[in-house]
Amino acid sequence: PSIFTETYWIFATPDAALLAKWARLREIRDTVNKEIETLRSQGKIGSSLQANLHLEAAADDHMLLASLGDDLRFVMITSQATIAAGDALAVRVDAATAPKCERCWHWRDDVGHDPDHPSLCGRCTSNLFGVGEARTFA
Repeated sequence: PSIFTETYWIFATPDAALLAKWARLREIRDTVNKEIETLRSQGKIGSSLQANLHLEAAADDHMLLASLGDDLRFVMITSQATIAAGDALAVRVDAATAPKCERCWHWRDDVGHDPDHPSLCGRCTSNLFGVGEARTFA
């Protein structure tokens, strides 16, 4: 009698390893968000995109984070994210010093690289006027 009570798709059994991977990534992101909020409360940044993230992680977490490649910054919702090997998870967040792209709002060093579009970053000019970017996870 209602579209809201119909079953349109029956999903297969979830992939336990994939669920565990993203659960751990969400835990790490929660830790990152606490550090971002500290900078925000101090008035050093306005949004998470104004943050540059630096992570140190033990082998398992490092492998997990590295598997995201450049998409790590999108998953963490920051303008930049780097990882290094360490003994345990350590999070450092700094305020971005690069200019802000007026389209994507990421703070990037390549804003203004194209004189025809001085307020856009390289990623945005590629997406708008070039071949675009390939993203895998986020």
